[in-house]
Amino acid sequence: MPRILKLVLVCIIAEALNFLMVQIFYHALGIPLFFDTIWTVAVVFYAGLLPALCVSLGYNIINSLIWIFVKGEGDPFIFLYSICGVLIVVSTWFIARRKDEFRINVMVTLLYLLMITLTSLFCTVFTSGIIDYFHLRYRNVPDMMNPIKSFTESFVHQHFSLLASCILAQIPVSFLDRLIATFAGYAIYRVAVRIEKK
Repeated sequence: MPRILKLVLVCIIAEALNFLMVQIFYHALGIPLFFDTIWTVAVVFYAGLLPALCVSLGYNIINSLIWIFVKGEGDPFIFLYSICGVLIVVSTWFIARRKDEFRINVMVTLLYLLMITLTSLFCTVFTSGIIDYFHLRYRNVPDMMNPIKSFTESFVHQHFSLLASCILAQIPVSFLDRLIATFAGYAIYRVAVRIEKK
């Protein structure tokens, strides 16, 4: 199979599986995590920066269109979350491009994955927190559109400012989300490589 066709198929499959993760874990099980970047992280490891950026931006474009055409909610802030997706991809790729070093031993692999988790967490917490601040301030945001809205409201009730509340609410949720997405994405990549070799 030509490489370009293979990459297109990988991106399409990853995109579909990202949406499936959200449907299962957030909509069906009600877990207040995002789970929308697991397969994007796997693409970073498997195919590199550009394909992963396509998956990340594609997810946010499609998600925005779903809200407009299916949910009847035209919200310009939804697409702004693509900034978070891009930062996650770039920060992951910056470390993951040394993936040959990951194979030195298990401890090195774990340290690299934790570095990715913390780097992407830092990017996500502040970027998402600022977007959430403007989103909540200027729009009537349904709970379904913002899985951590209740966390934000709990900080507001403790007399934190809205901006501080939006950023603080991101920390526990984003930490778990980035940790799961990073380790699961790397595991998917390793499985894909083994399948290819066979």
